[in-house]
Amino acid sequence: MGATRAASRRGGEAADAAATSPSTAVIKQEDAATSIPIKREPHPPPSAEAHTAASRSRRPAPAWKAELTPAFHAKLEGAEAPPPPKRARTAKATVHDPFPHHHAPSADECRAVHAALARLHPEVVREKRRQAEEGACGGRTLVLDALVGTILSQNTTDTNSHRAFSQLKALFPTWEEVRLAPAEKVADAIRSGGLAATKTERIQSILEMLRQERGACSLEYLRDMEDDAVKEELRRFKGVGAKTISCVLMFCLKRADFPVDTHVWKIALALGWVPKSADRDQTYEHLNRRVPADIKYELHVLLVKHGKVYKNQVQELRKACAAIKTPAADIAE
Repeated sequence: MGATRAASRRGGEAADAAATSPSTAVIKQEDAATSIPIKREPHPPPSAEAHTAASRSRRPAPAWKAELTPAFHAKLEGAEAPPPPKRARTAKATVHDPFPHHHAPSADECRAVHAALARLHPEVVREKRRQAEEGACGGRTLVLDALVGTILSQNTTDTNSHRAFSQLKALFPTWEEVRLAPAEKVADAIRSGGLAATKTERIQSILEMLRQERGACSLEYLRDMEDDAVKEELRRFKGVGAKTISCVLMFCLKRADFPVDTHVWKIALALGWVPKSADRDQTYEHLNRRVPADIKYELHVLLVKHGKVYKNQVQELRKACAAIKTPAADIAE
């Protein structure tokens, strides 16, 4: 009898446990108006695939993944591994080479334009060859004379700058006198060249630096220096930029340099010799590398002359190139 009651009790407990298991449990939930029994099914456990994917997304890629490259697969298959892809070598622009991927103008193009301009302006070639033989920069043989004369030529015409230089030297025969003179008197002497106060300040500043550093107002020591050293030396002076330095190098020191003024710059842009975004200093650096040394002097003065006569337009230049059947006839059409 006792065994029967124990078995019955165990059976009842099992039934109660089954009745209250999560899979069949009935939960009473009070509603605002009625009490409705709601059967809530439990959420199923995540599948094995979902669990694995979630784990992978949280874990970093294993190290062996790095080996799964085309070369690795080729090695497994016994084939020769393909060479790694080559990265294109790209030259980087620098201050002295601003457009390493701009290959114009070629030497042939420069010579073609030189020949065409010489036909358009033969008097320029004759005059500049005479000046080159004399070794003068506007008739000036001393380096300091050439530098001051080029400063006076900034933002004015050749006629006005020559007049200003002549008046300055007439009033103050030596550079030491210019250095010691009152600024207003120097400015009056060079007023015909424009920007008199600014140019006076720059000229007297250069003279003062030379007197303090060298003991004399002279730049003749530059004749014994290499081109790059000359550029570094002159660049120290306020108001002396790339064009002024290049003019001193080419006209006075007889170095193979290629000054770029406004005329040369605008014609170079029109011919496609430099990118449209090039400024004047960048144009100087680019063309000074590409123009053949033996024609730098004449090509410069011819471009300046052509710019003044034709207002920097290149239509007549192209016609002249076509007339002598040169490759330059097709430049930057």
